[in-house]
Amino acid sequence: MRSEAPSSSRRDRPRRSDSAWLSVSAAARALGVSPSTLRLWASDGRVPHVRTAGGHRRFDPEALRQWLASQPARPARTSRRAAVQVPRSPQLAEALRGRAEQVAEAVEELVEGPAEAAYRRLPPAERTSVVSAWVEALADAFQSGSLDDALERAETYGRGHGLAGSSAEVTLGGSLALERGIDQALRLGAPTPSDDERREALTAISQLTVRVATAWAAAVATRGVRPDADTPRPGSRTRSIV
Repeated sequence: MRSEAPSSSRRDRPRRSDSAWLSVSAAARALGVSPSTLRLWASDGRVPHVRTAGGHRRFDPEALRQWLASQPARPARTSRRAAVQVPRSPQLAEALRGRAEQVAEAVEELVEGPAEAAYRRLPPAERTSVVSAWVEALADAFQSGSLDDALERAETYGRGHGLAGSSAEVTLGGSLALERGIDQALRLGAPTPSDDERREALTAISQLTVRVATAWAAAVATRGVRPDADTPRPGSRTRSIV
């Protein structure tokens, strides 16, 4: 059973000045996760928070520090990962950015299982924003010729979900939907990327999926939780949350 943050204060109104409490976006930046991820954690009771009279979530910085302190420390890296290059293609980057909305629409139809349940807890606009952020990260990689920033994003995402107790199915549940959504979108509209460019995009997405899976598994291991038998192994064809 997943451990949850105490829920007794979730309906309490903040008693200190408004400036002493963190908004969702500010707290997400402090934790190194996306606002949508933090909202999911808060909805599940994993992170301590309160509600204002207007229904907005607010986070106590001290409570967040205590929550972070209770999480296992991240093992120090013994060596720096080598830079991961992708073919520099401003044309592919432009094609991806121009199709972000199409990818989001495709993911709505393709995501399934526990990942779908978690995904649909987000408002529609937030779901579109989540998908668009991954598409933008991929586009930036092909604009610059480096996948490093996108991989760092994937690692932060995977580790955050592992520490928060998210299951493999939820954490890794949408990558196949995202991959198929990008593939579908790149086949439609203009300019149409070449087959080689489309394959490069899908290969890059697969690398992000592997990094999410690896970071999630490492975080679960530090929590002393044994992954389920159904947990996908890093390097296999897994499905990552969008």
